[in-house]
Amino acid sequence: MPYMERITVYCSSSTRASQRLHDAAREIGRTLAERGVTVVFGGGSIGLMGALSEGCKEAGGRLIGITTTQLVDLEQASDICDELEVFDTMRERRKRLLELADGVLVLPGGLGTLEEFFEALVGRQLAEHGSPIGLVNIGGAMNSLLLMLDDLVHHRFVRASAKNLFFVESEGVTAVDRLLKTPRGLVDPTRMVPSGPD
Repeated sequence: MPYMERITVYCSSSTRASQRLHDAAREIGRTLAERGVTVVFGGGSIGLMGALSEGCKEAGGRLIGITTTQLVDLEQASDICDELEVFDTMRERRKRLLELADGVLVLPGGLGTLEEFFEALVGRQLAEHGSPIGLVNIGGAMNSLLLMLDDLVHHRFVRASAKNLFFVESEGVTAVDRLLKTPRGLVDPTRMVPSGPD
C-alpha cells in the first residue's frame, strides 16, 4: 500500500461527545500508529482529540500537535506530543494542518472540524493541494453534513463531481486503510467549480 508519512486528523475537543465516538477516535489513533504513520492533529488533550492522541501513543506512534495560543488553555494542550506548534490565529493553524498532510481524515466534530473539512475540500477543488480526504461517519454522526452537500448539488451550487474529492466510511480502521491506498494528486479545477459548463 502506498506510504503516507503524515496524516492530518480533524476531530472534536468536546468532552460531551458519546463514548462510541471517543472509542473510535482512540482506535484510529492506534491504527495510524500501527501503520507507521505520524498523526497530525489539533494538539488538544481532551475530547476526541485526546482519545486520538492517547491511542496513537499507546501504540508507540508519533504525534504532531498544531494549535493556537488561545486554545492552549481552552483545549488543554497535549503534553504527549512529540512536537507541538503554537500559532497566533486559527487561519495559521489550519494552513499548517494542511501543509503537513499527505492525507486527511475527518472525524465527527463541531464548527471547527467542519471549517477544517471545508477548507481542505475547497483546497482540493481548486487544486491547491493533492491530499486525499476521508470522512469517518461514525454512527451516522455526519449524516446531516452529507445531506447538506446533496442539497447544494441539487440546487446547483456545487457540482456532483465535488463529492468525488472525498470518500466516506463508517468505520475508522476501514477509513485509515482506504486513505492509505488512495493516491495523492491534483484535480482539474475547471471540472470542479460550479461556474463552469456542465
